[in-house]
Amino acid sequence: MDVAELHDRLLADLRRYAAGRRKDIDRGAETRELAGLLVEKYGYGLARALEICGDVAGLQVPSLFAETDKVVLEIDPNAVQNRARRWDARPAGLDLPVGDG
Repeated sequence: MDVAELHDRLLADLRRYAAGRRKDIDRGAETRELAGLLVEKYGYGLARALEICGDVAGLQVPSLFAETDKVVLEIDPNAVQNRARRWDARPAGLDLPVGDG
């Protein structure tokens, strides 16, 4: 297993996913807060999967968590505060508009 290549491919995938969220922000389909949360969850999942691969292969792998945090902040500059607000909300949820039908 080429650990560096796996890390780079997962990071590229995270960046592609984040680019899609940015497009949704630009077209008004998502808020920065929602897009940042989605990117965070996706990136943390990739980061954990990379850790598990390293564990299974018995290899040291670079972490994706710090890169995920950077990408999230590019999407939502207030991500740290918004994360705290979500944790403080009980229960956390979505405030979705009611449709016409």
